[in-house]
Amino acid sequence: MSFISNNYIYKGHVSHYRFHPKVHKFKYRVFKLFIDLEEIEKIEKKLIFFSINKFNLFSFYFKDHTEKPYGNPLEWVKSILIPQTLFNKNDKIFILCYPRILGYVFNPLTTYFCIGKNKKIKAIIYEVHNTFGDRHYYLTKYTDKNEVAEKIFYVSPFFKIEGQYEFETKLNNNSLKVKIKYSKRENNKNINLLNALFYGKKTELNNRNLIVFFFIYPLMTAKVIYSIHLQAFFLWVKGMKYFNKTKPSKDIITLSKTLIKNNNKNDK
Repeated sequence: MSFISNNYIYKGHVSHYRFHPKVHKFKYRVFKLFIDLEEIEKIEKKLIFFSINKFNLFSFYFKDHTEKPYGNPLEWVKSILIPQTLFNKNDKIFILCYPRILGYVFNPLTTYFCIGKNKKIKAIIYEVHNTFGDRHYYLTKYTDKNEVAEKIFYVSPFFKIEGQYEFETKLNNNSLKVKIKYSKRENNKNINLLNALFYGKKTELNNRNLIVFFFIYPLMTAKVIYSIHLQAFFLWVKGMKYFNKTKPSKDIITLSKTLIKNNNKNDK
């Protein structure tokens, strides 16, 4: 993978495939921004239709991606990475997310990439949002093998808080894939419950493409939340059991099993 020194739009699709206890699938066309958080203010100056923390055709609000006092998410991400020795001053932090469109956004999943000067991904943070206004962060060390973390955050009302996530992310020269496999153990068997996927191809982040994408994907971010509720209705019609929301954990950061294992070794 060549080192990414620019910022891009990834246009592609999001798909979900539920396997258990009912089969259900959907697929939507979307696009996401891929931005170097160190360069975000420079990006704002170059793009007419993109603003930070204020209304525009497209915008990026710090409060959508960080905790109070809502500074640049770059510092929040560093505070997660540094205790695990996954960041140094020469690394770059990129965010993959939906922008606000006409002031509105809902990001079910935001992904942060920590890329070292050796042009390789060091770590990835998966920021998960639910429709109740809660968020949770899954921190993974990037390796050749897929990282796994325990699910401890309430997302879908049709799944219990149990099982684990398996993360598979590939960032290539012209494409990006983020896949999350959700499974659980039952009767000594591993049951695949859900596969969620974003796949996109890279294009330039510029004024022309922002305007083009605004009309190709009209009100995309509003459609994201609408589609979530629509698919929930379909699942209810299929007879899926509803599980009430639980109170979020005070600890909003979950480490992958690899990091937990490494920490346990260091403590000995």
